Amino acid sequence: MEKQEYRILIKHCFLMGKNSGQSLKWLQKCYPISAPSKTTVYRWFSEFKMGRTSTEDAPRSGRPKEATNAEIVQQVHQIVLSDRKVKLRELTEAVGISKERVGYILRDVLEMKKLLTQWVPRLLTIDQKQQPMVKLNQLRFELVAHPPYSPDLTPSDYYLFPKFKRWFRGKRFTSNEEVIAETEAYFEGLDVSYYRKGIEMLENRYTKCIALEGNYVEE
Repeated sequence: MEKQEYRILIKHCFLMGKNSGQSLKWLQKCYPISAPSKTTVYRWFSEFKMGRTSTEDAPRSGRPKEATNAEIVQQVHQIVLSDRKVKLRELTEAVGISKERVGYILRDVLEMKKLLTQWVPRLLTIDQKQQPMVKLNQLRFELVAHPPYSPDLTPSDYYLFPKFKRWFRGKRFTSNEEVIAETEAYFEGLDVSYYRKGIEMLENRYTKCIALEGNYVEE
């Protein structure tokens, strides 16, 4: 199908009262090979919400588009905030500028970087740095000093990763996307009690670590 036809289908979903997520799933189900990307669907939903009615490309003026004007920067920022895993290629298609200019906007204007698979701020603001402490104070947690690093006192080491490794044991993948999908499926299948148990185990391990004067609990 042509991209114009997909836009008409997206508009149909919008007029039928579906949200962007529902529309994306429907398109992927009906057209599993050629369905438009998440970024494309979300962008057109945003356009229709702002009153756009046409599904055709906007006419080009004789003067080239400024690649870093405020409107383009805002558009890139909104897309990234709605989908932290968006690819440069998808952003390029969405806003209609070169990959190099998109990269410039992300790195130098928005000051973002790719961490693993997600776009994140390059530097945390003071407010972002203080948020964990504010939350700990709200929960009335007591802050206790412990060694700079101890696998006995790190829930990810003594609880999360061992179970995680068993989940992946014997499985083979052909791409990073498959690994990411399998990882997301693993965590989506866990409930609150799983995480609560890992944290509750910390108290017992902390007591043992103190009794052993910092030596490994397993010893």
